[in-house]
Amino acid sequence: MLRVEDEQLVSLLKKRGLRITAQRVLILKTIASLGGHPSAEDIHRELPYMSLPTIYSNLKLFVKLGILKELSHGDAKSKYELFTSQHYHVICKSCGKIADLDYPHLKEVEHAAAQLTNFKVNSHFLGIYGICTTCQEQQQR
Repeated sequence: MLRVEDEQLVSLLKKRGLRITAQRVLILKTIASLGGHPSAEDIHRELPYMSLPTIYSNLKLFVKLGILKELSHGDAKSKYELFTSQHYHVICKSCGKIADLDYPHLKEVEHAAAQLTNFKVNSHFLGIYGICTTCQEQQQR
């Protein structure tokens, strides 16, 4: 679980030129408190008094401004995480669970791609798929 103070969230919104609203702070605070990679529906379950369209519109805005990262792999539902650092994901093909993988040597792939193609590489996506331990245990029953 990522510990984020309200002041940090307000500062993050201000840096992006966004109006500070209670809804925006609550959405970001909920994402941080849930940890992992919550979907809009997961956030809505925690904030049932906030409309789902409001949550979606703010999530889209946060992604556009680089506050959140949208992960649209796994179980076909977009999931979100605070954009903290470049890292990779391991995705369960059975339940859609996403786990973070921080492995710096994979950054060499960007360098190699740039060298081999003469592209100016600015990002890449690498998803590693498998079956999580929970799903493995259920399959063995």
